[in-house]
Amino acid sequence: MAIRIDYIRSSTETVVNIAGRLSGDAVAQLKTVCDTIEANFIIDLSSLKFADQKGIDIIRAIRDEGARIRGASPFIELLIENSKYRDYADWNRNKYFLS
Repeated sequence: MAIRIDYIRSSTETVVNIAGRLSGDAVAQLKTVCDTIEANFIIDLSSLKFADQKGIDIIRAIRDEGARIRGASPFIELLIENSKYRDYADWNRNKYFLS
């Protein structure tokens, strides 16, 4: 399974469920789904198995726009919250191009 993104609306909340691997084209799919939701919503990451840097960046950006995150594994939560990971990932990626 690459990715499954769906959302459920109730009278009290909207929940976007993400299952599988958030990378590549799936990042754009998530942005498209979230852009159609007009009110604040919840992103449920309890079935997210993997996210590359772009996946983490879009989750962070959506959260920064007002979405709440729930169900993230401790590792995914660390990647979302830890800006040092982003700095390390940039450095690690760039060191191969500099040598």
